[in-house]
Amino acid sequence: MGIDLNSAQLLIDAHKSGVSFERMATLGRQRLLGNRSELISILRKSGYVIPEDRLRSLLAPTTEYCEEFFALLGAKEIFAIDVSAFEGAQILHDMNEPLPRDLVSSFDLVVDGGTLEHIFDLPTALRNATQMVRPGGRFISLTMANNFCGHGFYQFSPELFYRFLCARNGYIAEYCIIWEDIPGSHFYRVPDPDIAQTRINLTSESGVFMIVQAKRTGDVSREFIPQQSDYVRLWKDQPREWDLPQMGWLESISAKIRCLLRGIPKLRTTVVSARNLLGISRRRALKEYRGLSIQRNTLGLLEPVRDLRVIR
Repeated sequence: MGIDLNSAQLLIDAHKSGVSFERMATLGRQRLLGNRSELISILRKSGYVIPEDRLRSLLAPTTEYCEEFFALLGAKEIFAIDVSAFEGAQILHDMNEPLPRDLVSSFDLVVDGGTLEHIFDLPTALRNATQMVRPGGRFISLTMANNFCGHGFYQFSPELFYRFLCARNGYIAEYCIIWEDIPGSHFYRVPDPDIAQTRINLTSESGVFMIVQAKRTGDVSREFIPQQSDYVRLWKDQPREWDLPQMGWLESISAKIRCLLRGIPKLRTTVVSARNLLGISRRRALKEYRGLSIQRNTLGLLEPVRDLRVIR
């Protein structure tokens, strides 16, 4: 777990937009990653004045963790929560288990810096993390979406966070941003699939990281279970039989013929073999894959974030 230069840029933006870091908790103690001189340059360009003692500490090779960086963002109390004390966490708790009462509504900000994907009981861990936030405070998750198979137990979709961090569960999701691990590439805002009225399927050839920021506005329920938005729409808008479009006689005959032909095993095998020989299925799949590429953004659902580019 750690904060790299890209995560640092996004956390700086969060602080500048009004997110309070004053009393904060991190899931796992966060390491400070990336070139320190470049981090200092980013902070200064963003308008932060760095005292000499803090500057020396940031540049010191012995400074391994993020406390000095968080302090520059206004943090006065910083608590790391972990199942073990091996990295010096101040609060020992297994996030697979329900949260102790004394941690409920305790922090202005809770940051998941790449920990949730390593916790098996994800629903419990997510409920714990969001319950720790005070009303009016924020939950920020810095996690991963694509191409990290084997890194942890899970990779995440924006849909999960949009559905869980909702008004019914005492939250409002303020934004979701994704970026590929490609220097100089864009950060992209991902809209709520429920508002877009479509699944936002994205493919990439590089690892894709994600940040989600949400504000606590009410009570967080341990019983709340989200449902995927497109299925909810289907259940709600299930068409009646007489509302279904009727096929013309030619379409009806064509559909019946196709159905009959699919029922002939030898003919089906021949057609499949021919399609494979000509590479039709592969070309079609490749075209669809490229059409969903984050960099191409052919569906126009992703909004590039201005004045922010990915740093290696």
